[in-house]
Amino acid sequence: MSKQSKHDRAWQQVFERTSLLSQLETTGYAYISAHELKTFGQREPRLMAKQDTLHSRPAIFRQHQLAILPVENGQYVIFRDRAHKSYFNLTSVLDDMPKELYTSAHDLYSFDTYPSNQRLSESQAIDFSYVSLLLHTFLKEEQLHLTLRGRLRSGNFHFTLPDSQANINVSGVQIEVDSGYESHKKIYLIEAKVGKRDDFHIRQLFYPYLEWSQRSRKEIVPIFLIYSNAQYYLLQFRLSRIFGELTITKKACYSVNESPRAAISFSQLLHEIPVDESEPSIPYPQADDLDKVVDCVQLLAGGMHTKADIAEYFDFDERQGDYYLNAATYLGYLERTGREFTVTALGQHFTETRSRTERTESLVIQLIKKPTFRDVFQRMFTEETSHLRLFKDYVAANELDKYKLGRTIQAHTSLNEGTALRRALTMKAWIGWVLKNCEY
Repeated sequence: MSKQSKHDRAWQQVFERTSLLSQLETTGYAYISAHELKTFGQREPRLMAKQDTLHSRPAIFRQHQLAILPVENGQYVIFRDRAHKSYFNLTSVLDDMPKELYTSAHDLYSFDTYPSNQRLSESQAIDFSYVSLLLHTFLKEEQLHLTLRGRLRSGNFHFTLPDSQANINVSGVQIEVDSGYESHKKIYLIEAKVGKRDDFHIRQLFYPYLEWSQRSRKEIVPIFLIYSNAQYYLLQFRLSRIFGELTITKKACYSVNESPRAAISFSQLLHEIPVDESEPSIPYPQADDLDKVVDCVQLLAGGMHTKADIAEYFDFDERQGDYYLNAATYLGYLERTGREFTVTALGQHFTETRSRTERTESLVIQLIKKPTFRDVFQRMFTEETSHLRLFKDYVAANELDKYKLGRTIQAHTSLNEGTALRRALTMKAWIGWVLKNCEY
């Protein structure tokens, strides 16, 4: 049996000492106070209620398909959410977004506060999207004024729960807006993240939307902004008063001031770059998102050290944090000493470069050095060059057979067939990333 986390244990104690489950069976929702959470769970209520991603829910919430929202200062509602409408899945949305070049209206490097390595905080990511006029371009607004930023206490608003259709009243809860911009007819409320996420809790958009819908006659437009590996992902949503009803009305991914795809001569690199004698003596990668691997290297260059740091930042469990840090170690950008990871000289150079395309080339070179990836790239770019047109249409990533990749992994590692097949999914994802981010 796996070890129970503090989060899981605290919530288990709350449910054992209250009648929450019977209330949920009867009405589909139940209220609980911060005092009860502290008394029965023996943890800070704000930490217990923080469930910002689908994966960060405690075990008992996953078991009974539950979600939680604040409704008053010190009061929460727990409710059935069988379809996981509290969370918006980003994975397929981000993967399918075409990337486009955006040329900034201003030279960003003329600003002393613009990081030369393109490593931005959430507020900087928003601010420089504004300075460059990228935000104006996406929103199709000539005039935008920053009028809102930070935390505030809400007024009164209400909404309908997804499963029970119960009407929920909210009053005086803390809400936060990363940035709010106002135009002549609209107010844009931005929630920003640095680093890609698999999903996010829609409360981060929903509560500010309801709050400002009460305060203004202007149209309220929620925007979710992600800055990852020097690219901006922007999603515009339409919401309603039914919790969980949201749709994307517009989306775009921008690479600022440089092509989103690096010009790579695979045949030349395969000729010039020597292959390592063997695979690294660390776990074979099982972290599918290469952009997130890059984000992790940059986070460690910024001062993080452990899988716990990464897990807390991305709101996933420590095992996932370990997977991503090991993946960066496999690529040569990190090294591990005990429980801590540090950035290597190669990783330092990688994070300090001001060009995303140079980082892409570095990633390709590190992959080409590895015997497993070398074998696949050799097949793709020498034996099968007649199919290059298909690769340019991104078909190759889907055409790569996981069983063939699994056999390639087995040929160079001691992994058994089942494990090699699972690792082949990461291998396929990484090759797909390379094909989408390179011109060849």
